[in-house]
Amino acid sequence: MAVEISMPQLSDTMSEGRILVWKKKEGDVVKRGEALAEVATDKADLEIESFHQGTLLKIYSLAGETVKVGSVIAIIGEAGESVAAGSTASAPKGQASIPVASVAPVSPAPVQQQVSSYQPAQVDPLTATERVKISPLAKNVALSQGVDFTQISGSGEGGRIVRKDVDAFLSSPESSESVSAPRPPTRAPEPVQAKFTSAPVTALPVPVGAQELSRMRQTISSRMVESKTTIPHFYMTSKIEVSTLVKFRETLKPLPQYEGITYNHLMVKAVGLALKAQPRINASYQNGHLVQPAEINVGIVTALPDGLLIPVLKRADQISLADLIQESKGLVQRARAGKPKADDLVGGTFSISNVGQYPVESFSAIISPGQGGILAVSAIQDEPVVKNDMVVPGKVMRVTLSVDHRIIDGVVSGEFLKELKRVLEEPVLLLA
Repeated sequence: MAVEISMPQLSDTMSEGRILVWKKKEGDVVKRGEALAEVATDKADLEIESFHQGTLLKIYSLAGETVKVGSVIAIIGEAGESVAAGSTASAPKGQASIPVASVAPVSPAPVQQQVSSYQPAQVDPLTATERVKISPLAKNVALSQGVDFTQISGSGEGGRIVRKDVDAFLSSPESSESVSAPRPPTRAPEPVQAKFTSAPVTALPVPVGAQELSRMRQTISSRMVESKTTIPHFYMTSKIEVSTLVKFRETLKPLPQYEGITYNHLMVKAVGLALKAQPRINASYQNGHLVQPAEINVGIVTALPDGLLIPVLKRADQISLADLIQESKGLVQRARAGKPKADDLVGGTFSISNVGQYPVESFSAIISPGQGGILAVSAIQDEPVVKNDMVVPGKVMRVTLSVDHRIIDGVVSGEFLKELKRVLEEPVLLLA
């Protein structure tokens, strides 16, 4: 029996994905676990694995197309099985179902063809962005130089015109025929009968050396703005004496099952246990409701050359420390290589941002949308501490908890930090 393959949600923030390449073609035999296609998400390029066995009967979305999560992209069934004309493809939530026979993909015309079909005299660059794909930065440069960008071929994704295309056009011989005196970037809209007229568009000057943000950087930008403008952050900092924790790690390092153990591994385990003791910190605010997840899944903020990913360690409170070390290493290594598994980036309920390798005394982190809190972990520093009424040398770590104040208050936050401090100062508890 034929089954529909839909665009999966490969990260907590993914709403659509662009198909980069199909690993299988129509008529190919597909096994469970085999990669069907590679998809570009808002965070990374990931593979779509098949959960079914059979023959790839039909592909509905070609390479290069952007597809919303939940939309049907292919059909798998038995060899020779035909796709019934009356069957329906599961549409995204909130949309009507579409007959499968009517959604055969149409390859988009090349961008150069679309551009050349316009008559230059009839195209106003100020209003052409709905028909010509162009980045905001490239548009600003073109307008400031008086360039009719409808005459430029794009080299970006899907034929999109980017800054380097405008620069190349300006240095080409044909630019002298197309470039006129720079026109003012703002013009009053012409009155249109019975239609809404938008405000004038002002093109901002482009700073020298400005670069377009990568897709990952754009996602980080929008998500952080969303978090800081919609989540009322509340912060609490705790100082933890970790001399015993340092000795504990040194004791475990030579043992084969704890090979590669880091302070972050110990912190992830400690946070998992503290969240189990104070599950309210593991909750989130969604649409006016308190949502309490069934699992404790800790996201590990991982730095990349131009951004970050947050691979998620599942069931951090239940997994043994030895297994946690191995799973964490795999998660972080795949993230840094830019090749996380589909399940690596989903399901996070709380996150840790650890900059302990740098001389940072204290900092606060921004909550990831969809979660209720995040812990910022700073470096271990040598400081005098009081033990048995005596001042002695010690090793101190400061952690700062950021929580969503709509659902988490100071008392609960304090209890969480109290439990975290207890576990880290008595690290044998991490082996329980």
